[in-house]
Amino acid sequence: MAAHVDMHTTRESLRLIEQSGVAKARLSWLDLVLKAFLAGIFISLGGGFTLIVIGGAPGLRADNPALASLVGGLVFPIGFVVIILTGMELCTLNIFVMTYATLQRKTILCDLAINLVVSYVCNICGCLFYAGVLIYWADLLRTSDQQSYASAQAEANVNVGWGINLARGIMCNWLIAIAYIFSTEGRDLLSKVVGIWIAMATFVSMGFQHSVVNYFMIPTGMFYGTNFGVGKFIWASCIPVTLGNIIGGAFFGAVMFWMIYGKHELKEREAMREADEQHSA
Repeated sequence: MAAHVDMHTTRESLRLIEQSGVAKARLSWLDLVLKAFLAGIFISLGGGFTLIVIGGAPGLRADNPALASLVGGLVFPIGFVVIILTGMELCTLNIFVMTYATLQRKTILCDLAINLVVSYVCNICGCLFYAGVLIYWADLLRTSDQQSYASAQAEANVNVGWGINLARGIMCNWLIAIAYIFSTEGRDLLSKVVGIWIAMATFVSMGFQHSVVNYFMIPTGMFYGTNFGVGKFIWASCIPVTLGNIIGGAFFGAVMFWMIYGKHELKEREAMREADEQHSA
């Protein structure tokens, strides 16, 4: 006798994601602004946790950098878990959700554009607030090892090729889309959290780039001194990583899953609607 797995199928999960997109499109301006600002703070929470833990372990970074990357990947997802469980508005996640809902003709391009622009700007504000007030001003990176690590990771993420950051941004948001699918497939809290953690730990451990997180991680490093300025940060990190996140979430996430599942369901709905109209006539 086959074991019963208590979870939503991927098709059912995508229906829930479609409904989530509709709910996001209906948010008031105030709700969207507040939820996006808090999402920037919450995603930075995971970044700050990583800086404190990994920055405070210079021996581990020197002796076993792979293990240090794994530990960083395991502690970072707390911020994303908080965002999902509290229903906040993270721009990179909304790229996937709103694009899928638009492909399913449940929302329109105007809804998508408004949500993404407002959530992106307010996410940035939340990240900068957390970096400046809740990390730097609160002096949470107390040791020289933590401060030097904050600077080093910022330099490592900015002083690379433009195309490299673009590719890293694509893979990051593809995995975020998968993380959200995992979270909606789970019916209980533990299943949702574990699903999120698996995908998020993978993207962090492999060094992929998240545009919103970078508005916390890189300015924090800049507070403690880096070999680049704001202009290079914007050109070498913000622009390519944001574009990569858009491609990863919209195309590799929303479009790919829509082609596999969503378009067939859309055709079925339209056929049923036409049949109902003919029957009514």
